Amino acid sequence: MPAPKNECFGKLMLIFAFVVLCAAVLIGAPLALVPQPPHRALPVLHGAAGAASLGILVAAITHSSTRAAMGTAGFDRISAALLGGTLLLGLLIAARGWRGRRPNAALIGAHASVAVAGLTLLLAVIALG
Repeated sequence: MPAPKNECFGKLMLIFAFVVLCAAVLIGAPLALVPQPPHRALPVLHGAAGAASLGILVAAITHSSTRAAMGTAGFDRISAALLGGTLLLGLLIAARGWRGRRPNAALIGAHASVAVAGLTLLLAVIALG
């Protein structure tokens, strides 16, 4: 039996959120490794892609929540909460950068760790849901 139309649309939105989030990861990973970004637009692009991914994920959740398949009930909401925390940590990093100070490694590590957790849960929702 084929899935209802809104369920397919919700699944496509989850996949789109994952793709945009992967783009944010590809932009952000090198930023953590260099003392100064190669271009001033890269951190802004990284943040915009991450925030857009969070927005798409929230829209997908409000449109149609994932069913409890393979034990992934609520993973979409947990992923959104983790990515929201990642956004807040990213704003703290940006605030330090705007003041001309380099953010400490613990803050960057926390930002990356929470982002990886959110990305992993989103992948689990897509793969198993």
